[in-house]
Amino acid sequence: MKLDINLINGDSITITDDTYIAAWKSSSSRFSDDGDNYYLENIFEGNFEDGKVTDEDEIIKIEGLIGAADWFTIGKDSNKTYKSTAVLSISRD
Repeated sequence: MKLDINLINGDSITITDDTYIAAWKSSSSRFSDDGDNYYLENIFEGNFEDGKVTDEDEIIKIEGLIGAADWFTIGKDSNKTYKSTAVLSISRD
């Protein structure tokens, strides 16, 4: 399995079964005791294969994850985080 996440700037990110992905959604709390009212909540962390339901749902699963996330990163040691609105399309080879 191989998917490409195509970004609006023309870059493409390749995802395979063993690709590590972490995703977060933006949250805020006006009830925060420490004054930190804005933060990210982790909604997924693991290999792409960990989040799949069946072998036929690769695109649906990554669409659902990116659709639910505000930010995501690809690769366990990556120092780059992507805003989910930067995704233009997802394609399968």
